Amino acid sequence: MKNIYRFIILAGTSGLLFGCKSVELPSVFDKGTKEVPRYGKEALHYQCENYQSFGLKLSENGEEAWVMLPDHEVALMRDATDKQHYHYGTMDLHLNGDQTTLDDSDHLHLKACKAPERK
Repeated sequence: MKNIYRFIILAGTSGLLFGCKSVELPSVFDKGTKEVPRYGKEALHYQCENYQSFGLKLSENGEEAWVMLPDHEVALMRDATDKQHYHYGTMDLHLNGDQTTLDDSDHLHLKACKAPERK
């Protein structure tokens, strides 16, 4: 009688082990997936001095600039006289190549910001 129980346990265990072999488990380290950028695919990621950063997405006509900060987003409107300057309330964005600045007179002063070249 003991042999029958051993046989049943051995057969059941073997069946489970072989059954697991046929099930493909997803790989945690799958190289086929790509990391999603922090600010989304359409936004530019500006890296500034002192390891600060922000995301920026311009509207199609360039009249609005969405600034993406870690805790909130702000829509800025383009200045009528300076096409590289965007403003809303106390926040100012001046696009100037590798010297782009984002300034909020209250607490935010990002300088020497540059975006990587788009591929």
